[in-house]
Amino acid sequence: MKRRTPKTIVYVNYSPYENAGKILDYLLGQYSVVCLFSFSFYRLSNRTSYNTLQIYKNGSLSETYPLFQIPVIPKLIFLFLPVQSIITFLDIVFYSRMLKAKFKTLDLYFTVNAFTAWVGLLLKKINVVKKTMFWVWDYYPLTKEKSIVMLMRHFYWQFDKVSSHSDIVVFQNKMLLDLRKRMGIYPRTSAYAIVPLGTDKIAYSYTHKKFTRNTLVFGFIGVLKKSQGIEIVFNNAAALKKIYGEVRYEIVGSGPDEEYLKLIAKRSGINATFHGYLEGETFNEVLRATDIGIATYVPDKGNVSPYGDPGKIKRYLSLGIPVITTDVHQLAGDIEKSGAGMVVEFSSSRSFMGAVKTILGKHASFSKQAYNFNQRFYYKKIYREMFRNI
Repeated sequence: MKRRTPKTIVYVNYSPYENAGKILDYLLGQYSVVCLFSFSFYRLSNRTSYNTLQIYKNGSLSETYPLFQIPVIPKLIFLFLPVQSIITFLDIVFYSRMLKAKFKTLDLYFTVNAFTAWVGLLLKKINVVKKTMFWVWDYYPLTKEKSIVMLMRHFYWQFDKVSSHSDIVVFQNKMLLDLRKRMGIYPRTSAYAIVPLGTDKIAYSYTHKKFTRNTLVFGFIGVLKKSQGIEIVFNNAAALKKIYGEVRYEIVGSGPDEEYLKLIAKRSGINATFHGYLEGETFNEVLRATDIGIATYVPDKGNVSPYGDPGKIKRYLSLGIPVITTDVHQLAGDIEKSGAGMVVEFSSSRSFMGAVKTILGKHASFSKQAYNFNQRFYYKKIYREMFRNI
């Protein structure tokens, strides 16, 4: 067993993304002490989230401290954002000083948010942490109808400018970097590492599952929003049932449009199961029973999905599930070229039904290629490069 680095890392993230892409698992396997600040920003799950500081020693949870927070309903989230930010700032600064006294040295402050990255710079300034790393995940549209939202986003971009001075800056994808270069936050000639969210190597046996013509099962995992394109199965319900008989749709996740989607599902006649937010890896059990994964992001200028990591696509691929997606994300073209899935036009029933027919016609091949394509994102490999010079 590989020995952990005898160093202490402070890791700050928002719930439920602390272990997105297996990043927390990686840190626990590399550092002797991991101090995780977990903050609840917006209720995206059907569970209650609390602000906490968790201290892990040699990979195991050792101590947990509850952090102060004010419950806020989703409709008021932007109004209370300044207050929540002040509380987050005080929580991190107070407890980081405590951690400094406890462990003597805090080798790295690591976060994925511009505001908390700015807090890390202040902690370095007062000699609480030795080095800071900002892994850029976030993107907020520059235009929005509501003025209060625009104001909050303006403040966000100011923190983004300051946080560009972190000791190490890494981007989740090239689109996020290119956007900031166009805005003048980063020099156009500058070069930064691109590190996407990683995936695990899951035992592969999916090709042994035989597709039966009288039952077709689609799967979806993610935030339940219209922009995610979940409706595409419901929109083609009549054609699907006519050709394939029974059609099921396993939907994992929660979000602002959940009730709307349940209503559409009922009207379509599709046998849809809304599982809600599932803890841990239990969603794998649901997805393994599916034939095709849905990631048909709506091609709209207001859709921020192209700037995010295609986590749902990677989850499907890791289980050997072929994907139907739209040409919204940079990964779409590579998926189709590799034979791991198909790219469709969201508003074209002919395009969608053709993709379903093609995948099911060579399902074993698509399944195998999906799994093979995903191996390029193995988290232990891609994160090793990110932390190599720490």
